Amino acid sequence: MPKLKTHKGVKKRFKVSATGKVSHKRCGSSHLNSHKNGKKIRRLRKKSFLTVGAEMRRIRKAARQRIATNPLAVEAARAAYQAEYQAEYQAAGTTPPKSRRLRVRGRRAQQAQAAAS
Repeated sequence: MPKLKTHKGVKKRFKVSATGKVSHKRCGSSHLNSHKNGKKIRRLRKKSFLTVGAEMRRIRKAARQRIATNPLAVEAARAAYQAEYQAEYQAAGTTPPKSRRLRVRGRRAQQAQAAAS
């Protein structure tokens, strides 16, 4: 069986994220912008994501990238992990750290405060 080729037009126009979401450039921002207001121009600069699941699957299949990935399942798994993480800290009676750097900075500040008093 021959190799499956990627659709080059889809490859140039769409990007598939690691979670399987498909992003694209918004239309209407390449020319004839002088009569458009600044708010619209700034909005058109941002990338947009496809919302219809069937279109996402079709684009991923044409681009030959992350075909089997389901963004909704990835988000559901991430939300379940975050809920489990939060529950673990609530059971211990503490709040989860924002990041390691903030946690270390807080510990040093506590040690300096303890040494001063």
